[in-house]
Amino acid sequence: MRKLLMTVLMSLGLLAGCNGEPSYKGVSFIAYNYTQFDMDSVSVTDKAGESAATMQVSVGAGGGSVACCYTLKGTEFTAEWRAADPEVLGQHLDDGRMQEFFFTRKKKVTFAPAGIPSGDGPLVLELHIYPDEHVEMALSRKLVNGRLPIVDTTRWLWRTHKDALTGFSDVYEVLHTVARVTKTSWGKYRIEDAADMREYMKMYFTVASNFDQDPEVNAVLEKKDRQPGEFARAIEALTPERIAAMKKSGSAPGDKNG
Repeated sequence: MRKLLMTVLMSLGLLAGCNGEPSYKGVSFIAYNYTQFDMDSVSVTDKAGESAATMQVSVGAGGGSVACCYTLKGTEFTAEWRAADPEVLGQHLDDGRMQEFFFTRKKKVTFAPAGIPSGDGPLVLELHIYPDEHVEMALSRKLVNGRLPIVDTTRWLWRTHKDALTGFSDVYEVLHTVARVTKTSWGKYRIEDAADMREYMKMYFTVASNFDQDPEVNAVLEKKDRQPGEFARAIEALTPERIAAMKKSGSAPGDKNG
């Protein structure tokens, strides 16, 4: 009976360690990058020194590949990544100085024992790196686009408002700017809903970079009990005359510094 139980637990990817701490066996690993920086390596390490790692996690969470298979134990981990600003790197492709602009971050993260998600897919350990560089871990059996729709929003902007983006050389420059703006849209206003983020970025890139300082708009953004989609509906309800007035009085749209 004990042997059967061990087999079941191993198939789920979770075993209790000798000290009662969880042990995640044979899990895949993926990192989601919500910062403005390209990461050339990301890892998470347990107290025993065992690590899971992946490479080339681009701006906007869209570039990380799934790596397999790892065993990690415990509840206390260290996340580490090496990264650089892609716009800065692009300025030093031929001068041999690219390595000067990389930096390394190490962050402690606590991952409380978690229930194993149901389903038949492989068990994936997720590492989410937010714009303020705090990190969260999660278990999943589904590969998703991440918690902040940076890439999807960029594609939508490029597809539907390209005429307003003439100051950007390509969609990747737009992506890098969207990621910088996300540091405010998420960090200050906790914009996560896809519709809310589309409308936030539409206003930033096509109306005024400081549109969020408009009293009426700011009241919605600062609302403590704001529901997902509520900000998008408020923006969609603005009249063309109101939008024109905000554009006239605001700062130039699409500030690349975010």
